[in-house]
Amino acid sequence: MKTGAVLCLFLLLLFADAAMAQDYLEQMKRYDLSKVIDPDSISDDSREMIAHVDPYGYIGDNFQRFQIHFTSFKKSKADPLVYDVKGKTRVKGNICGFTGTFKITAVEHDDSIQEFMDPDYRGIAIVSNVILYEDKSQPGSGIIKGVLVTDAIFNGKAKAEYNALMLMSDSYRNNQFTGTWTSYKTGRSKKCNWGDYRIPESGDLDLGAGEFMINEKFKGNGWESYYDAYCCDPELARSIAAKKEEAQEWWK
Repeated sequence: MKTGAVLCLFLLLLFADAAMAQDYLEQMKRYDLSKVIDPDSISDDSREMIAHVDPYGYIGDNFQRFQIHFTSFKKSKADPLVYDVKGKTRVKGNICGFTGTFKITAVEHDDSIQEFMDPDYRGIAIVSNVILYEDKSQPGSGIIKGVLVTDAIFNGKAKAEYNALMLMSDSYRNNQFTGTWTSYKTGRSKKCNWGDYRIPESGDLDLGAGEFMINEKFKGNGWESYYDAYCCDPELARSIAAKKEEAQEWWK
């Protein structure tokens, strides 16, 4: 095939992909994706419903533990691609309330999971710009900005669903957020990432194979209870106590 023909084919495919992405974005306006981006429960590989866990996260170069919980996640009445959110964050025991928005900016076709799905369904990746404003009156508060990528399943007729295919696989992850936290007081910024079941760009923080597992050298950076809950014999007294601590609803 001549160079000109190859270029034309490439451009046609590029334009087709762009048109499909724009069509997906338009379709998303019709749906409420709040329970796709922040579900209460999800269906695992056996189709059994299980509780959706809060994301794992870190802040700063030393992988200090960062926790986030959304108490409200609602589609905006003013813009069908915007979601108004409220919640709380916790770092080193410091808890801050926040308000903010998720704005869906792109919807891309994800063909990496197509072989595991019904032919009528499509895997999609929903890209959202995120901005969260922590309460300025609270100590250690700031602004969180970044991008969230949510994997979902969609057939164009029914509602989109959180993609929990291969949930039990070693490398499963979803709702991957990469961004920064910037202090109101100092203006200094720190890396702030989180995700469902795994954290993006987490370096050697996560040594797990079948599940998220903390490298012991970072245990002292807010990960003590998580490490003790899952590193050792589950019948140990410290493991039992740590699991109770992990289960606490700290945002209430």
